Amino acid sequence: MKALIVDPEPESRDALRRAFDAAGVSARGVATAMEGEKQLSELRPDALVVALEEGFPEGKALLEQAIASDPRRAVYALVGGERLEDGVVAMARGARDFLWRPVSAARVAILLARLEERQQEEARAEDLRIALAKKETALSLAGSSPRWKETITALEREARVESPVLLTGEAGTEKEAAALALHRLSRRGSVPFRIALEEDLESALSGDGTLFLGGVESVSRANQEKVLLALEDMHAPRIVVASDVDPAEAVASGRLLAPLFEALRDHIVHLPPLRERGSDVLELARRFLSEIDPALFFDAEAADALSTHDWPGNVRELEAVVRRAAPLSDGSAIGPTVVLSVLGGAAAKRRARARKPPVVRVPVGASLADVERRLIQKTLEFARGNKPKAAQLLKLSLKTIYNKIKEYGLEH
Repeated sequence: MKALIVDPEPESRDALRRAFDAAGVSARGVATAMEGEKQLSELRPDALVVALEEGFPEGKALLEQAIASDPRRAVYALVGGERLEDGVVAMARGARDFLWRPVSAARVAILLARLEERQQEEARAEDLRIALAKKETALSLAGSSPRWKETITALEREARVESPVLLTGEAGTEKEAAALALHRLSRRGSVPFRIALEEDLESALSGDGTLFLGGVESVSRANQEKVLLALEDMHAPRIVVASDVDPAEAVASGRLLAPLFEALRDHIVHLPPLRERGSDVLELARRFLSEIDPALFFDAEAADALSTHDWPGNVRELEAVVRRAAPLSDGSAIGPTVVLSVLGGAAAKRRARARKPPVVRVPVGASLADVERRLIQKTLEFARGNKPKAAQLLKLSLKTIYNKIKEYGLEH
């Protein structure tokens, strides 16, 4: 626990610092509000004590600013012993409590004990909130394929830090839902999540919580510059931006500012297209169908039609197809005729022609084992998890494929 004391009187400032130290709390004391504001940003104390007196008017402004910037921070007023009513007024304005001169070490110990108890309660509440957020994420971003599990793990990792994040992926890959999940899994999850519109971007770049801006590559250059400046502002919300195109290509074409990409490139989460998520296609389709009518189901041929579709519109397209197919069913089973009619003639053509195999890019210096792992993983994705087909494409025995999947942890 850390404390910051802002008090122009050296005697009471030193007495407070010693009282905090005696209670096992590291305390730093400063004499001016300007230095206090600087230390508030750098030290990020758990407790802040600010003197309120006629000869120190800037103390009142600092106290109110500290409360407004972080309502969860424990802010205490320090008042003269003959003006205890000033402490009561400070509490009415949001201060947690107050101290008075001459400083009492016993009083400091009482306030710190209360603060520690409150922090423990808040930590328990935060643990429960995060647990609930994980359950919500499992529902809003459903899927159990290895590729999707990697994506969820990456979102959870980014949620634990305060850095801005760039979400990439084709249209329809649930980037807005991913941004909301990232927000709820973060320590900011109990404050607002907002979606920015370009016309209101400047006003949106203030406040707390998380701000989501989709299609960043389509935003004007002037507004991209505003986003870049906001990334360096500690008082701005956490910013999560999304792009429907490869950001490196967007930079090369002049659609995305290179400095903005550089500021985001260490915190990128890619959302894979549905065609690369294997069994998630049927898992999601069945979930969408159960939300409409739990009695409905896809028969084997309909399921095969869904699995072999390329899903250029990704999850958004899949949900639309399921919602259009459900009312057309004759009985509980939805057959291939209904699915193919909803998908349209293009689906039949896609199924009839062989899909173009993906290209596996390997950096110079990669180990042969890493090259083999990547090649097998991409082939499994192309074969939609069909191991005999993957073995055929790789000209390997089925036994070898199973051994390699186990060796590299590529269960698909």
